[in-house]
Amino acid sequence: MGPKSHTRWICMVTMAALCCAIRASAQAQVGDDLTLNMGGSVSVGYSGSYTNEGPSSHGLSYGGNGTLSGSYYSPSFLSFTASPFYNQSSNNSSYQSISDSSGITATANIFAGSHFPGYVNFSRINNSEGDYLLPGLANYKTNGNSQTFGVGWSANVPDLPSVSAGYQQGGNDYSVYGANTNSLTSFHSTFGSVTYKLAGFHLNGGIHYSEIDSKFPMLTANETAQQTSSATTSFTFNMSRNLSDHGTTWATFSRNDYGSNSMGWKDSQSADLLTGGVSLKPTRKLDLQFTADYNDNLAGTLFQTIAGSGGVVPESLPGESSRAWGVFGQAQYSLLTGLYVSGNVSHRQQFFLGTAYDSTALGGSANYGHALLGGQFTAGISISRNEISNAGEAMLGLLSHVTYVRQFGTWSVSGSFNYAQNVQTFLINYTTSSYGYSGNVSHRLGRINWNGSASGSKSLLTNVAGTNTYSQTYSTGLSGRWLGASAGYSKATGIGLYTGNGITSVSTGQIPVVGSTPVVFYGGTTYSAGLGSTPIRGLTISATFSRTRSNTLNTTGSSNNISEQGNGYVQYLFRKVYFTSGYSRLLQGFSATGLPPTMVASYYFGVSRWFNFF
Repeated sequence: MGPKSHTRWICMVTMAALCCAIRASAQAQVGDDLTLNMGGSVSVGYSGSYTNEGPSSHGLSYGGNGTLSGSYYSPSFLSFTASPFYNQSSNNSSYQSISDSSGITATANIFAGSHFPGYVNFSRINNSEGDYLLPGLANYKTNGNSQTFGVGWSANVPDLPSVSAGYQQGGNDYSVYGANTNSLTSFHSTFGSVTYKLAGFHLNGGIHYSEIDSKFPMLTANETAQQTSSATTSFTFNMSRNLSDHGTTWATFSRNDYGSNSMGWKDSQSADLLTGGVSLKPTRKLDLQFTADYNDNLAGTLFQTIAGSGGVVPESLPGESSRAWGVFGQAQYSLLTGLYVSGNVSHRQQFFLGTAYDSTALGGSANYGHALLGGQFTAGISISRNEISNAGEAMLGLLSHVTYVRQFGTWSVSGSFNYAQNVQTFLINYTTSSYGYSGNVSHRLGRINWNGSASGSKSLLTNVAGTNTYSQTYSTGLSGRWLGASAGYSKATGIGLYTGNGITSVSTGQIPVVGSTPVVFYGGTTYSAGLGSTPIRGLTISATFSRTRSNTLNTTGSSNNISEQGNGYVQYLFRKVYFTSGYSRLLQGFSATGLPPTMVASYYFGVSRWFNFF
């Protein structure tokens, strides 16, 4: 018997027990110590599905969902909740899946009212729709199974260190509609921490171990799925102390050990990071801050970010040692109500890829917020001068932002804009430029409310060609007493990494050191629309549609992709019976696979009834 069969039987047995309990409310109290709260929905209907990749199916179907919760002795001693569901989809319920999904989620808390609380959680979901991430656009759709399990415990005894520990594991096996490949992702995570207050010092230390194994498609060519695994162990220690009533000081040490195995290539790295600082407030208007940090493996820290996200790490890491240290000081003064000015100075040194870099920056800023023309206005500007000694150059940097919010009559408006030029990234020999904007307008027209919004952003490394990341989103909607409608448009381009969860955007600070990591360039547009209505009491109608056209490109090839999904749902409540019908359709394909797009559709007509005693 496979995992799917096990889950189906668990769901059916739990649902049967639930329904039996519902028939006899006396079972809500079992003995003197066990208390139960129960509710559930049982449905029957006619359903069918068809696809261009196989035969169609139709016939009577049964399903339902329920919740069983309760406590033993008292909720502070033991409390639990179990929620099974069987044959649920977007056609017959609120579950967002084109396929009939079944599963169960459960949690239990023990000794919650004591000094030694603990918890257990579990979930198993089969045949469900998921997302394969596409930054800034509607995600690709997947179908698969997932499972998680976790357990944890704490000890919080007065006058003794507080201790907590836990373990979490899970996995997901899925296939992307339209791609002839299966993907697997699994993880294990263990953590422990200790917190204590001693002689005015707040002390905290901990250890965290995580392991990720992934096999995932690279949707640019019809090639073998990528396999990667990584393991990370992090040790941390934090210390802080208040300095009378005028400031605080702190220090943090962390050590990160990680290993990776990508397509048979193995590597391991360790990085130690030490940071510390002090904040002072000598007067009511003056704030002072000083920080310092040291990293003994700069390259290892950057590559650990890639491996930790599940991406494929480079086939070769820098053989030279790398390190970095820096100091930063800032003073901020309140000139007037709402007006703050500050000045700062920083110095950083980095040794990376066999070259030493030295940077000194001086800067000043002003921030202002005040009522203006019946609204609220805030603005800020920061100017800096960066000198990179080994390059013999200096540049000016600029950061600015403006925000305005106002409501007048039946109108509400808000908007913001930010701009950055020649801002230093994590690596001091690279700079980034960016801008972003957002706006929102709403207006009430009698019983109807209209709203519209727009946002966008763009960033790039000024000295690395082809590193632009750009996105924009526009949406509008109408809502009234019984009708609502919405429409949206989004566009995005950028550079990212393939991971087990999809394409993940690469931050500008990582791009220079990606090396031979198989990055992917992506771009596309998404159109979406939605409609919802409750024309009469008890009747609910909804429909949604989205269409995404995208393209992906890497060194192995390119792919033009399409993803369309539509859902329609009608439900009518008569007394305690729901009459439900629904239709879903998904079309998704990738030209690089050489296969036609996959089309999957399903429909449902049926009735259901919810039982709830208390």
